[in-house]
Amino acid sequence: MHAQECLELHFDLKSGRALLCCGDKDYVLPDFYPTKETARIAAQQFAWEKLGWKDRAREFRQASELPVWLR
Repeated sequence: MHAQECLELHFDLKSGRALLCCGDKDYVLPDFYPTKETARIAAQQFAWEKLGWKDRAREFRQASELPVWLR
């Protein structure tokens, strides 16, 4: 994984909304999440399936292995 492609999760505790940053793009995750941990799991799945990380990051076998940094 390249440094410019770091996955960062910004979570708003009050609203339950999550923003996933990947490089120079930001993605608002579609649901509301009760905790940071559930938002992180959703972000891993989103990156894996929607952003194509399962094809780009061959060192990871499943979505739960993707490193998502909580901010």
